[in-house]
Amino acid sequence: MKGEWKLFSSLIYNDVQKAKEMNFRSLPIGDRYTVESYYLPITPSELDSAYSIENYCEYRGEVLECSFNGEKNEFGFDMRWVSKEICEKFGLAYEYERKVISRGIEDTGLVMRVPDSEIQDVWEIHKPIEGFPFKGPEKVWVKKDGVWLR
Repeated sequence: MKGEWKLFSSLIYNDVQKAKEMNFRSLPIGDRYTVESYYLPITPSELDSAYSIENYCEYRGEVLECSFNGEKNEFGFDMRWVSKEICEKFGLAYEYERKVISRGIEDTGLVMRVPDSEIQDVWEIHKPIEGFPFKGPEKVWVKKDGVWLR
């Protein structure tokens, strides 16, 4: 494990006083995060479990990596990373050709959004971070059979 590890906390989701009580430090102005963010240097032994999260759902018979916008109550799929055949299935063949194949993968404009009501199952895949402890499970259901579990 190289470098220093840090936990980050943003005021959008967390209480400033709580961050200070836990000895989080303000990020310097000009950092890639906002001034209203805090960090705490950590070592692997200080954590019970550490993992990255990838979100997936099943949409019209396809498993897709997704994001959820609670304000709009919709799911988003970055279609640049799926096959041309899946894009064709969802009526995005022209956009796929124009944005991914012609211009290159750097184009960020190929996102498909669908209402929450069209998604039955959503899950997270927890991937252990090398050098840190991990307590499973690796697959965690978030929405199952149309019911939000959390």
